[in-house]
Amino acid sequence: MIIGRVISEEEIDLGERFEWLREPPDDITVPMIYVGMVKTDEWLQKGDTGLDILNRRISDSDWWTFTKKEHRSHHANDLIDFREFCYRRLVKDVRYEFIDPLLLSDEDHKATFDKLKGRNIIISCNVGDMVYMYDTHITYGINLMFYQFMGADRGKMLNRIETFSTVFLKTEDILIEYNDFMEEFDKDFMYLPYLYSIKPNVP
Repeated sequence: MIIGRVISEEEIDLGERFEWLREPPDDITVPMIYVGMVKTDEWLQKGDTGLDILNRRISDSDWWTFTKKEHRSHHANDLIDFREFCYRRLVKDVRYEFIDPLLLSDEDHKATFDKLKGRNIIISCNVGDMVYMYDTHITYGINLMFYQFMGADRGKMLNRIETFSTVFLKTEDILIEYNDFMEEFDKDFMYLPYLYSIKPNVP
């Protein structure tokens, strides 16, 4: 999954989620950062208006920065900021709700799970004591320890969730695949089902 592009005459590696190109592409599907004041001006055909040296954000998703030779510190800092921006942009609209059986009434608790069971797509994963379920709108989280405290069987609960999930992710595989995301998101595993859902060819 490519989440950002670097347009630069010289190769720049921001990680496996980023693509380096020598020239701007025809299709603009992900944020881009153009490298080099002269080349960016040429690529974007700014003409007399020129580039804003103080604010190197071209638009909501596109940036530009200097080459190392033009301004080393801005070059390094802008690339770091752009990388972080791309990761954060990806999950900026993710909503999260924690299902707390200790606080919800039995009626509200049942209504929440009935709503989840009625969804066409549920992507779930279990990480430690937490289970995260994404329904294309909201990620719901439950803590299995809370249910065990109330007398529920952990294994049966997981089996029940798996039966109404479109996809139940294998924890070890998904953590390996999305390890770089977890590092960027401070190991906030609630993003895992959403990230899986935006992969190409996911139902």
